[in-house]
Amino acid sequence: MRTQTTTAHRRSVQVTAVAAAVVASLSLTACGGGSGGSGGSGGKVKLSFSWWGDASRAKATQAAVAAFEKANPTITVSTQYATFGPYNQKLATQIAGGGAPDLMQIDWGNQSQYAQSNTLLDLAAGPGAVGISGLDPKFAGSGKAGAKQVAIPFGQATQSIVVDVTKLEALGVAVPKAGWTWDDVATYGAEVKAKSGGKLYGITDPGTTWAAFQSWLLQQGKQLYTPEGKLGFGKDELAAFWTYCDNLRKSGAATAANLTATLTNGPAEDPLAKGTAAAEWDYDSIYASHAAATKDKLALVPLPTVGGRTGMYAKPSMLLSVYSKSKHPAEAAKLLSFLINDPAAGAALGTSRGLFPNVAVRKQLAATATGNDKVVADFEAANASQLAATPTAPPKGDGQLITLMQRIYGGVSFGQQSPADGGGSFMQQAEQILGS
Repeated sequence: MRTQTTTAHRRSVQVTAVAAAVVASLSLTACGGGSGGSGGSGGKVKLSFSWWGDASRAKATQAAVAAFEKANPTITVSTQYATFGPYNQKLATQIAGGGAPDLMQIDWGNQSQYAQSNTLLDLAAGPGAVGISGLDPKFAGSGKAGAKQVAIPFGQATQSIVVDVTKLEALGVAVPKAGWTWDDVATYGAEVKAKSGGKLYGITDPGTTWAAFQSWLLQQGKQLYTPEGKLGFGKDELAAFWTYCDNLRKSGAATAANLTATLTNGPAEDPLAKGTAAAEWDYDSIYASHAAATKDKLALVPLPTVGGRTGMYAKPSMLLSVYSKSKHPAEAAKLLSFLINDPAAGAALGTSRGLFPNVAVRKQLAATATGNDKVVADFEAANASQLAATPTAPPKGDGQLITLMQRIYGGVSFGQQSPADGGGSFMQQAEQILGS
């Protein structure tokens, strides 16, 4: 289980403007030239565009960019990508140095921070204006900072449990179904552990996953943050979540601490891919990456419920923003518009970032979807009626809390402190981070 970066993050690392000396060793995988748009020869405009993801997402994105360049022969696009952690560290350094890409993929947790620093261009008016009438208005609103549209969702994702059907069928364990509960998770995990002779855990421990805790809160009618950007929960709620996870791990139903620690390394290195866990929390937008990391048959299952509530909601899997200092804001906005609205972009991207932003194109794609795209489209359709309202964008400091949760629960899982003590430590540090 992990956050989005998903999720999705999704790979949760501290996203701050680190010193250039630290980040100098971190390089992005280039699919073109370097960052920074420029005027090209022969009157062509050269844009820079960067995102995070794995090779499968890069392939889909490159195909979409190629379709844009074909439709716009006077514009060329230099692209770069990396995994979540290195990408965000590099982007923070580029922003601090005044040389960010023309078009950049940003994480929802960083949106408020970048908006406050005037890094992101207004996409509702002026040279960066982008047409979003084809998007669901409420969902498009997740890219607003106050009244300003600073980002636009690049895909719609929701929370899920990715299950290894092949392994469960081999053990004679039933694949979990919609409506299961957290008690059912413990029972299921114990059955997997027992029938595998201790060789397989039922699920990857969700205790380090900030977004999994958010779903836990939503199931109880509570929020991660207040409208004012403060914590919407107390020490007791976090301690209860961690106590559940701690008991799940101690019983053998969830992964041991050393295996859970591999979650930040990418889907190919997860317990699910390595064959040590039969299920894992993640955003459905990461499903294709999980499928690419194993030969086993996988499936998406809704989250466990509390009182019938799943705690799932329509989340921007990631967002696109135009750099406020771009020399070519109109062209960057044109590329952004293509990537969220054009059928050719939708065909190329598939569900590599979740459901396509433009609703009409999304419906067309769903009608003809196959393979991984069909799995995600069908899952979203089946659970649409169960989705809670999309929260407002996280406040500045959200990225640091993601890392804080990993670090403190890591200590809990290794037996260094109790869930209650860990919860108290988290609350104290989190309030300082949000108040700074």
